[in-house]
Amino acid sequence: TVTAWGDNTYGQTNVAAGLTTAVAIAQGGHHSLALNVDRTVVAWGLNTNPFTQTYVGQAPPPPGLSNVVSVAAGTVSSLSLMLDGTIVVWGDSGQTNPPAGLANVVAIAAGDSFSLALKNDGTVVAWGGNTYGQTNVPMGLGGVVGIAAGGTDAVAIRTNGTVMVWGWNGYNQTNVPASATNVVAVAAGDYHGLALKADG
Repeated sequence: TVTAWGDNTYGQTNVAAGLTTAVAIAQGGHHSLALNVDRTVVAWGLNTNPFTQTYVGQAPPPPGLSNVVSVAAGTVSSLSLMLDGTIVVWGDSGQTNPPAGLANVVAIAAGDSFSLALKNDGTVVAWGGNTYGQTNVPMGLGGVVGIAAGGTDAVAIRTNGTVMVWGWNGYNQTNVPASATNVVAVAAGDYHGLALKADG
């Protein structure tokens, strides 16, 4: 089951009725997603862009969506990674246009106005808003094993346990601390980042 708390201006903490088989969750700007054990997706919360008040439909998943293995939620978009390594994106138009032919995806992440996909060859693909260079994946970046998307910055863990961050640096969020070694997981907020090290 899923429990939600905090600001409920847009119904984002009103967990969908009858949700009892969730195996993963994702939190967007003003909406929430849950992945069910049967590989379907449930969504609730805002369906409009909070800045323009235009309908973008990030909360209701496309009809018939199934065979989903993970979900991610941005400010005005939602992503699902499919069993076959492709992705389905819905919501605001800028983020719903992944590069043609994108396949072999093993992980996804969503930021304020951009999205990331990690491929099984260790490379990263980014698309959407690029005001701060958040979709400009560093040249030669490979060996990536994990990704995260902040508000306007992107984070990648490499096989050697180091972290690469690119995008907006207004609060030093792209200045990775020297202590960020042997990293096994990352997370990114609007203006900060976190790294979990192998030593706990």
